[in-house]
Amino acid sequence: MSADDIEHTLFVCRQVSLYRVPPKATAGGHKSGEWKVADKIFTGRLKVIAKGEAAEVRLEDADSGDLFAVCPVPIGQRDIAVEPASDSSRNFVLRVVDPASKRHAFLGLGFQERHEAFDFNVALSDHEKQVQRAKDVSSAANSAASGSAIAPSIAQSDAATLYKKQDLSLKEGQTIKINMKRPGSAEGAGLFANLGSKGSGGPAVLKPLAPPPSYTPPQGQQPQQVSGGQQWQGSNSNGLLGNDFSDTSASSRSQSKDKQGSATPSSWATF
Repeated sequence: MSADDIEHTLFVCRQVSLYRVPPKATAGGHKSGEWKVADKIFTGRLKVIAKGEAAEVRLEDADSGDLFAVCPVPIGQRDIAVEPASDSSRNFVLRVVDPASKRHAFLGLGFQERHEAFDFNVALSDHEKQVQRAKDVSSAANSAASGSAIAPSIAQSDAATLYKKQDLSLKEGQTIKINMKRPGSAEGAGLFANLGSKGSGGPAVLKPLAPPPSYTPPQGQQPQQVSGGQQWQGSNSNGLLGNDFSDTSASSRSQSKDKQGSATPSSWATF
């Protein structure tokens, strides 16, 4: 038994529906919105079977497994055999063929879930890509054996025979010249070139920061020495700190005088 005689099941859906579809009125494709419930002719199981390079969509009875219809999918003609509906991603139009008479008819295929329709379409697409890739690899191997030139393509990129191992190591006597910028050069200084002066070939020397400016009192104000520091007084009797500070200072001084006066009343005898 050869590999072409082995059947591979690529996809299975437990329940799908088939409909009679009206002829296409325009070139825009079939519209599943025109399919009526009364036009449903079958409900059963769908299988995608691959046998060598050939693939086909089989519609079977879910209970007995009897075959209802077959849709062959030739390589390169997937869009003709399985045409997506123009108004829904869950519906397709199958070109079913009678194996005995070779007559064909178009039937509407409907999936219940969107992900089932997506997996069905991906299974057919992956099989077609795999067959095309196998052909490209075989053609590349035959061309390499005969010594003819190989035309590059996207599918041939997966074949190891399309690539020859290249030795990129240095041979004896070969050298490599690399141009590198010195750190002290004008081009290599970069951001630090504007921060200070540079020595000859050395790193940039940063300049020290300038001291903060000294404070000059406004005209007409003179410093007055107090116990807590200096207080500026001038034309404004409240000082630099405002009325709140002046009132607080005056209140504290009056309270301290009252305490001193109350400590030694004039009526008491002093010993």
